[in-house]
Amino acid sequence: MTGSLNGSAYVEINNGIIEHNARLMCEAFPHKYNIAVVKGNAYGHGYGVIPAMIRGGINAFAVARLSEAMAVREYEKNLPVIMLEPVESDYLKICSENNISVCISDIDTFKEASLSGLKLKIQLKIDCGMNRLGFKDREEINRVVAEIRKNENLTLEGIFSHFHTSGIQDTEYAKNRTRFEYLTEDVNLSDVPMVHLDKTQTVILHDTPAYANGARIGIALYGFTTVHDFPDTLKGKIRKLQRENHNRRNSVEPCKPIVEYDVKKAFKLYTKVLQVKTAKAGEYVGYGLFHRAAGNEIIATIDIGYADGIDRRRTGSFVAINGKRCPIIGEVGMNMCQVLANDTVKKGDLVTVIGGDVPIVSVTTHIGTTMYEVMTGIDSSIPRIYVE
Repeated sequence: MTGSLNGSAYVEINNGIIEHNARLMCEAFPHKYNIAVVKGNAYGHGYGVIPAMIRGGINAFAVARLSEAMAVREYEKNLPVIMLEPVESDYLKICSENNISVCISDIDTFKEASLSGLKLKIQLKIDCGMNRLGFKDREEINRVVAEIRKNENLTLEGIFSHFHTSGIQDTEYAKNRTRFEYLTEDVNLSDVPMVHLDKTQTVILHDTPAYANGARIGIALYGFTTVHDFPDTLKGKIRKLQRENHNRRNSVEPCKPIVEYDVKKAFKLYTKVLQVKTAKAGEYVGYGLFHRAAGNEIIATIDIGYADGIDRRRTGSFVAINGKRCPIIGEVGMNMCQVLANDTVKKGDLVTVIGGDVPIVSVTTHIGTTMYEVMTGIDSSIPRIYVE
């Protein structure tokens, strides 16, 4: 059975592909800590991917919310689980009891951890230019590190930052890295068990600094690298030359040659046809009088809508039924939408909404967003089915 009390939609995740992606990235970029970013319900894939990631070489995890950390702990009890955002003081006890590393990003969060009396592993976050979370003052950092080392309940497990560009055609990546080095100059980083700066894009484009022994791999684990070279066409060669000239004029630090890694997509979203009927010429379909049948049209109503994470802008894009593309017509409803079908479609047929015959890039291009938003937007109550 693939449906649920929540309807017939389900997400199929190929854990064999997740393991392949993890192994590929861990072998291409070996670090002491190969950290999988699994926030946002593991980018919409669900936490059933954890065992596959471990088989592929992942040996630490990073999350945004405490609920996500606890979801990881359902599958893995011992490997590091790193909070990328601070936890409210009322929940520090849960972190202590479940061996979850807490993010310390300012003096207030440090004081809360220090005064809690709990044994806590600390991940100190440095702000190198993003102006989101983290310490920006060198003396503050020195003071906090010294206080952690004096506190028998606190362990400085890691120091990390998050850079806001990939550095492929800007100087900000290099400035961020230099800023990190300045802010931590008085800290003996070799005495810090875990130092991690890189994300998927930067680990592909730049050598990891010698003082860093970890990297956070996110989107590549799910089948995307978001770092691509220009195609080997006349237009592509011109654009590449333009980028090289831009980088030379602006003294952009050189990147490594771009390599296309064979990561694969593991995510497919399915639902079923609820009903098939014929709309006669001139009749309207769905809300708002947006679609009027030009002739007799076969209409299939499918069991998914915007409450499930299907963007209302998907009208005009397509799903696939019986291997054929069927455009979404009218307005996407809360729990249902309608597609222009053909005479092979019948009630109960499987509908591919994302993946396979409906490439996710076609969805993101149509609605003008990213694969991050599309995958994490699929409601977490929709079952995730894991296959190998």
